[in-house]
Amino acid sequence: MVATTVDVKEVTLRERALRWAAPRTATLALTGVLLVLATVTATRSDVFLTFDNLRNILLQISVLAIVSSAMTLLMVSGGIDLSVGSMMSVVAVVAATMMGSGVPLGISILAGIALAIVIGGCNGALAAWCPSHPFVVTLGVMILLQGIAIQITSGVPISNIDGRLLSVATGRLAGLPYPVWIAGFVMLCCGLVLRYTVFGRRLYALGGNEQAARLAGLRVKRTKILLYAVSGFLVSIAAFLLTARIASAQPLMGSGYELQAIAAVAVGGTPLAGGRGTIVGTLLGVLLLGVISNSLNLLGVSGAYQYVLQGGVIVIAVMSQRTR
Repeated sequence: MVATTVDVKEVTLRERALRWAAPRTATLALTGVLLVLATVTATRSDVFLTFDNLRNILLQISVLAIVSSAMTLLMVSGGIDLSVGSMMSVVAVVAATMMGSGVPLGISILAGIALAIVIGGCNGALAAWCPSHPFVVTLGVMILLQGIAIQITSGVPISNIDGRLLSVATGRLAGLPYPVWIAGFVMLCCGLVLRYTVFGRRLYALGGNEQAARLAGLRVKRTKILLYAVSGFLVSIAAFLLTARIASAQPLMGSGYELQAIAAVAVGGTPLAGGRGTIVGTLLGVLLLGVISNSLNLLGVSGAYQYVLQGGVIVIAVMSQRTR
């Protein structure tokens, strides 16, 4: 009996050690890949390690970092939202249309944020009550929102953007553009929520075992609706930053961000099944995608290979998660 008890304790300790080491090993491995990629690029391009280029990388990934933060919250809970890219487009074109009609900037922005929260809440309600997986449900919403964005603009970009919004993309603080600071603040807040709040623990519980979470007294449907609404709010911030950066609102401006966000989160160690994941891992995933894109541009490689590498990175990330 004593030997059996000792064996059980040894197994428990081993499992705890593996649970503690697995995410940290993934983070170290991803950091190592980033360093190797940066070293190789730096040896082939004198521009890569310059401050201007590094600042450009951070600016380019700022919008993706915010969308990926929202996707991290969703995927930790075992959910997903394929409509985030189309939601960005709808929010941007609606707010830009209001600005062009003479509506004050503040009201236009608040209307766009409210619209994103409502869409996110509706996605959460569908995910909570619809028997289908959120992947299928939000895929339909993605197509619906994309059609609405095209209908509003008739396929023509809206360039009548308030100059105060455009100044967000051009302004700098301590040498870094405002979008970089905003993205960093959003990721910090999401990281704190996941690590130190009751809401964050509920998301991990949902992703770990939704049925067990429900039996433990967690209000699953309410939590999902709130989660998707929060995701919509974060996506609206990304939409306005992207509008400021490209100086227009376009019906297809958010296309592809949903896949890039999923890639960044998956590469960062958050499994598609949920239950685990960190914002730090997502940040490393976003940086990896940004550095890959920048390196290929500096080395004169065709942009089509970026999609090839992103797809390959996702496959490798999923396989490594399965192995862990």
